[in-house]
Amino acid sequence: MTSSPCPCGSGSALDDCCGPYIAGAPAPTAQALMRSRYSAYVLGKFGYLAETLAPELRGDFDVAEAKDAFGNTRWDGLEIRAATGGGPDDETGTVEFIARYRAGGERRLHHELSSFRREGGRWVFDGEVMNPKAPPRQAAKVGRNAPCPCGSGKKYKKCCGA
Repeated sequence: MTSSPCPCGSGSALDDCCGPYIAGAPAPTAQALMRSRYSAYVLGKFGYLAETLAPELRGDFDVAEAKDAFGNTRWDGLEIRAATGGGPDDETGTVEFIARYRAGGERRLHHELSSFRREGGRWVFDGEVMNPKAPPRQAAKVGRNAPCPCGSGKKYKKCCGA
């Protein structure tokens, strides 16, 4: 049985990408944890978001509040800009990313440089290092009938181009 495409945009199936981490397997890298946290937002797995926070941040995260804030958000894609450290043999790492979404009928983006560390042998989100200004995107223009770059499998004109 084939699962749906992973929301993180890796091109892999959810079951072969972020799904196992959301189900409880430890992410092998900081970037894998970052991607799985994005997928958790898309899938509404807010408990996973709480579990993958550094212990000192968990007290400030309210699952019900997150559901209320992001429950009607449409996530349009994740772009990893850079990763430093965060490999299988590292103890810390950072991941710079842009998450595109729609909220309240408006297209938005969240550009962040996130910090990660190992805690008890598992990667955890350690906090936002900074929210840099997004540099201009340097991607080729997408044609209306081309596949949508967000990974939905739809044509651009019926998805993010709508």
